[in-house]
Amino acid sequence: MEELVDSGELTPHEADELNEEWEEREWKRRTDALPKKVGTGLLRFHAITALMRFYEFVLGRYILKVDCADKASMTSTSNEQAIAVMDKLTRDPYQASLRTSQLLYNEEHSPGKVISTNGVETSTRREYMSRMFSTCLWANLIPFLAELTVQQGVLFYGYGVFYLEKKRKRTEREEWSKRESVQADADEKENECIDESAYALSILLRSSHLTIARGMSWIAASASGALGSALWPGWGTVFGIQLGDSIVSSVTN
Repeated sequence: MEELVDSGELTPHEADELNEEWEEREWKRRTDALPKKVGTGLLRFHAITALMRFYEFVLGRYILKVDCADKASMTSTSNEQAIAVMDKLTRDPYQASLRTSQLLYNEEHSPGKVISTNGVETSTRREYMSRMFSTCLWANLIPFLAELTVQQGVLFYGYGVFYLEKKRKRTEREEWSKRESVQADADEKENECIDESAYALSILLRSSHLTIARGMSWIAASASGALGSALWPGWGTVFGIQLGDSIVSSVTN
């Protein structure tokens, strides 16, 4: 716009009017899209929450059988292991960081030194970060799996809509065209086969990229959660998990 004013193609007054028109158009477009974005965000949040509860129900009832009514067939050892695994998967990292910090402080046999789970003397901070990394890794598994499921569903839905729309346009084009022949039909079938193969490969690559990205976010969020716990038990854990997830998501997207 400044170049047009400098070259004399626009006057400063005309340039200001064009800028105002552009700002009004952009603000209107963004404000009109805001309710849809808010609704989509709320729908996504509730979908992830519902999937988390569903996964917890399936794990507890059918896989680990913690909530199973028939516990006669389960030994006490296997039942205790199932409860321990379910506890790890549903643990609150915020409360776990506070309890672990106090527990290690009470276990110190000398200032800043504790006996690790391997029976080796180590620093309290190192043992604390090691335990919190394991805690965050287990506790974040179901939330990240639920979010990955929603993202994969959105991805497949988008590709499905695109494919059906493309197929509809191709059908309309074939009906409109009156120049059909045996050779043309063979060429169209070959092109359609190539298009479907490219389509399947594209969605496979996007799905794999999404899965790898969410896996990296899961590990990075757990590591940064452990680091945040060492800096500030409690809220540092929460902020660390969100920070690690955001960093990896911004890099991989």
